[in-house]
Amino acid sequence: MQNRKKYKGIIFSIICALAVATISCNKDFVRTLPDKNYTDTAKATSGERKVLYLIVDGARGSSVNSANVPNIKTLLPYSIYSWVALSDPDSTRDVSNWANMLTGVKKEKHKILSDDFAGNNLATYPVFFERIKEEKPNAKIVSFSSSAIFKNKLTQGAAISQQFDTDEQIKTAVVNSLNTDTAQLILGHFNDIKEAGAKYGFDNSSSQYKASIEKFDGYVGEMIDALKKRKNYANEDWLVVIASSGGGKFAIPANQDDNTVFSNTAVNTFTIYYNPKYKQRIIGKPFTGNRYLGRTVRLKDTGIRAEIDTADIFNLDDTTKFTIELKVKKNEDKFFWPSILGKRAQWSSGHPGVGWVIYLEDAYWYFEYRGTKDGDYHQCRGGDLQKGRWQNLSVKCEIRAGRRYIRTYTDGVFNNELDVTESGSFSNHSPLKLGYLNGQGHGTPDVYVTDIRFFKIDVPDAVIGNYACETSISEGHPYYTFLAAYWPGTDGQGDKIRDIGPQARDFQLKGNYQWEDFNDLICPPPAGALAQFVPQTADIPAQIINWFRIPNRQAWGLDGRVWLDQ
Repeated sequence: MQNRKKYKGIIFSIICALAVATISCNKDFVRTLPDKNYTDTAKATSGERKVLYLIVDGARGSSVNSANVPNIKTLLPYSIYSWVALSDPDSTRDVSNWANMLTGVKKEKHKILSDDFAGNNLATYPVFFERIKEEKPNAKIVSFSSSAIFKNKLTQGAAISQQFDTDEQIKTAVVNSLNTDTAQLILGHFNDIKEAGAKYGFDNSSSQYKASIEKFDGYVGEMIDALKKRKNYANEDWLVVIASSGGGKFAIPANQDDNTVFSNTAVNTFTIYYNPKYKQRIIGKPFTGNRYLGRTVRLKDTGIRAEIDTADIFNLDDTTKFTIELKVKKNEDKFFWPSILGKRAQWSSGHPGVGWVIYLEDAYWYFEYRGTKDGDYHQCRGGDLQKGRWQNLSVKCEIRAGRRYIRTYTDGVFNNELDVTESGSFSNHSPLKLGYLNGQGHGTPDVYVTDIRFFKIDVPDAVIGNYACETSISEGHPYYTFLAAYWPGTDGQGDKIRDIGPQARDFQLKGNYQWEDFNDLICPPPAGALAQFVPQTADIPAQIINWFRIPNRQAWGLDGRVWLDQ
């Protein structure tokens, strides 16, 4: 009896061990499943997968969207699509954008920067046709284009690559191929829209440009009709890709310009991935920054400026911890040494006199100071500022282990640091001046300055970063009680820029100033960061490779991502 119990215990232990092992194995299996972003979701059961890939040059996404394009829009309920897709913001040549769309990598890798393809790296990053042929040697690929460069340089791996004179001929070649061919991938490259844009303007306000878009839409209708009439269509599963390689330069109205890559009409494209089994997914413009609006004064040349005559409360002695923050929008790309905020007797060559100045040089800014002890001036550099964009400048003095340090930040990001312990005090009896500061040997400003905050404490780096893109300050700010002054600078009327801080020291406006309305974005993310949220030209090869159920090999180094319908 005891032995029977013993054997039952052993058997029970074995069963438990097997159960645990099974669960563990299942967990490992789940962890090895492909990431959802790389698994196509079209519910094909037996159809042979094929692709119709239409590249159209010069078609701005916003213009295609607002044109009369019924054939394209008929596809949208079964598409993943975006009217705010992007080509490479730094590419200025068609060949670079074509290479993105045919290699799946960006110019930094394929190195196709000119029509002669000098220095290209196609040996390492070939046209994606070759990637398909590696995995599916019998896959037939055909390509039709009106460009000799496109045909001769960017269609390696295609069984048929033909050049035609017109977009209509290319459409006919695609239709004929759809009617008769067994190809797995058919590519048509169209150029008439770009030619119309180059001649008449890349916007639907040009009737010729709009007409060229609508004519292309007619071609799309004919090609889709031919695709659906294929004899074996019921046993096939088609992905249709329609995408522009680039937009075109056009001056959009000021109220449409958000100072981000999405206002660069030359890189505004569209991308459509259509399959009858897809659920509709619209990819719109991502968050591009906080909206900042109000009325302020343009500080320009020597005349339009502001100052506070009795300003000793804002002196910076050799024990003062402080943080000065301000929003700046400059109206030129480069400046040469104009002050935008300072407290010293003059701002001249040689930097005479004790005090400090925030000034602009080239594309960046500086905090400059001369103290009472070491007899020399010093500069702590800030970051680059972009023309026409509000940016936050911060400078602070903190004390660590008995040493004083000046630190600069742009949009909350740390720039540079200098030890100022030996410089002494920056204090003087000079006015605090906003805009032009009298002196010789420097240029004059042309800027807007708002949201000026003067703290008598060294605000921590994390707080500077967290609040840099806020357009006002309230009691919710953790260092609000240390404010010595706060000038919003958006009063909108009157002859003063008012201090709503505890000292109530107002800036007196000088010269022939005017209050001007503004309505802008502040702290928009960089182009590279924004581009990740919308389809890009380099994404398309990865999407097509994924459609063919070919593993995206790490060794290929593709830059693109796969977009799903959910």
